[in-house]
Amino acid sequence: MKTSKFIYALALASFLSLTGCSDFLDITANDRITGDNFYRTADDFKAATAPLYNKVWFDFNDKFHYGLGDGRSFNLYAPYSDYIYPFCDLLETGLTGPLVSAWSSLYNVVQQSNKVILGIEGSTTVDADVKSHYIAEARFMRGVAYWYLASLWGDAIICTDPGVLVSNPIVNTNPRSDVYLFAIRDLEYAAKYLPVTASQGGRLTCYSAYGMLSRLYLSYAGLSENPISGTRDQSYLNLAKMAAQKVITESGYKLMSNYADLFTIENNNNSESMFALQWVPNGDYGVTNTQQAYFACGSE
Repeated sequence: MKTSKFIYALALASFLSLTGCSDFLDITANDRITGDNFYRTADDFKAATAPLYNKVWFDFNDKFHYGLGDGRSFNLYAPYSDYIYPFCDLLETGLTGPLVSAWSSLYNVVQQSNKVILGIEGSTTVDADVKSHYIAEARFMRGVAYWYLASLWGDAIICTDPGVLVSNPIVNTNPRSDVYLFAIRDLEYAAKYLPVTASQGGRLTCYSAYGMLSRLYLSYAGLSENPISGTRDQSYLNLAKMAAQKVITESGYKLMSNYADLFTIENNNNSESMFALQWVPNGDYGVTNTQQAYFACGSE
């Protein structure tokens, strides 16, 4: 009896060794998202693009956005805040904390957008029109991030595949003009493939892209070959006018009668709102709008 049990055990061990451990241990995870089980449906695309409306912009929106804007224009002053006073006093350097955070945040937008674009492009289970729609959302975000990079820093690193940059992180920056043109191409794609009406409250439309394009065309028009003379490229001025006119005449966006109503909670994503970050109230850190805490008179 003992001999027969030994032979059976030996035979079982031999079977296991022949089949290999990987047959038993390398299984597809069904309790988490992986590259193999995601980007299969339109709902997957919708979920993948959702963080592009909040989390990736967090450090840019947190203090830098108003520190550089209203801070540098001296519309606000906070002498004990390292996120405000360097800009108010024109003392910022390349190592100023908010600049580092904002640069990182903008590249979070770029690289997360890249991951979404690559994931959707690799999908074989969704119609091409649906894929183009959500790729357009990601390219809109990437284009806006590059517009900020070009406007604030000038030269920047253009990247469409984060894997390439990870394998070779020491790369040269691209000229400011190229960064602007890259952003413009992203937004032109978005204008072509985004829907006329939002698929969900706060989501982008083609008119969101046209509105942003008018801003980029106007900015780029000023990058003439002879900036000292103050001349502008008329062709880009014409494009800026056409894009803005398209929004004005076709989009359905309209000004609210009372300016103060723009800032009430019930008017979130109102008739004036062409593109807004979508923060989650009382959500996890990283998806909430922290500006409310900084500007409030008290924590309550």
